[in-house]
Amino acid sequence: MRSLNSAYGVAACTLLLYCIFNELDTRPSTESSSFSPNPLPRTSLARSLSLKQATQRTDTLLMFNALPKCGSRTLLTLVKMNDGYSEGRITVNSNLTNIPRETVFNEESAKNFLSKNLRNIPVTKPSFVYTHARFVDLSEHIGRPVKYISVIREPFSRLVSGYYYRRHRDKTDLTDKEKQWRSTLTDLSNETYDQCVRLNRSECTGKFTAMSTIAHFCGSNPKCSTNVTWALQKAKWNVVHYFDVVGIMEDYTSFVEVAECMFPSLLNGARQKYRGLQKQTANMKTQGKVYPSNETRRLMTEKLQPDNDFYNFVKYRFYEQKRKSCSG
Repeated sequence: MRSLNSAYGVAACTLLLYCIFNELDTRPSTESSSFSPNPLPRTSLARSLSLKQATQRTDTLLMFNALPKCGSRTLLTLVKMNDGYSEGRITVNSNLTNIPRETVFNEESAKNFLSKNLRNIPVTKPSFVYTHARFVDLSEHIGRPVKYISVIREPFSRLVSGYYYRRHRDKTDLTDKEKQWRSTLTDLSNETYDQCVRLNRSECTGKFTAMSTIAHFCGSNPKCSTNVTWALQKAKWNVVHYFDVVGIMEDYTSFVEVAECMFPSLLNGARQKYRGLQKQTANMKTQGKVYPSNETRRLMTEKLQPDNDFYNFVKYRFYEQKRKSCSG
């Protein structure tokens, strides 16, 4: 308990200092002197932590930058359960899950790919877009307001779930897109996650495993996958400046509550519907999972320090948002 309180305290101090820094200069410096995101209006601590309830503009596009193995299909299901979807008052696009590799490490390619696929979505209705693409600022590329949300998961738990999902998946039916994705998975061993870590397999202990979460929020700049210090700072900056909310999977109920409060046109009644989704979400849980040993957790926790730093940063911000949310 002491270690949890310590981690929470560190995250709180980190976010406080980070937001004060942004009040002084919206372009934070890092060890890499070339870090220079586009300048945005100065952001006060209160504004960066407050819940920015979305305006009910009919042309708003909500981009759900879904990180794999973080319960993202649950939110997609809740949006599709909205009466507005069945009645044609909102649009849902979930076709952007297979992202071309060339867009992952090239920001302009990513913008062009996403813009091309999003321009055809009707601007006369609120729209929800579900994608596994890394974050990219599309505000000047598709001719309509874009808002961003996401949800993350405790890094070690997410890696373990992903490892076994690639091998055993879950109980839901295979879609054509997943069949296509699975056809690309070759040479997957039958080792347990413990064995994979002990043998130092790149799938489990490679450099990218330590920053896979922050790379998702950092974006498609090549440094997002190579320069950990730069990527961590950029990911935090993007969360504060672009994302209305980033929830945590460990408290999905609160994430749904905050998301519904912010985007009622897309998620009206989501909290109540989520309570009835327990059986369906159980089918989405990864099968064949062998929980790793304490030694494996200890080893990987050290490797995952950057992602853990980001997770605690987001977790603190999320609970501050929840505390300030729809209570008044």
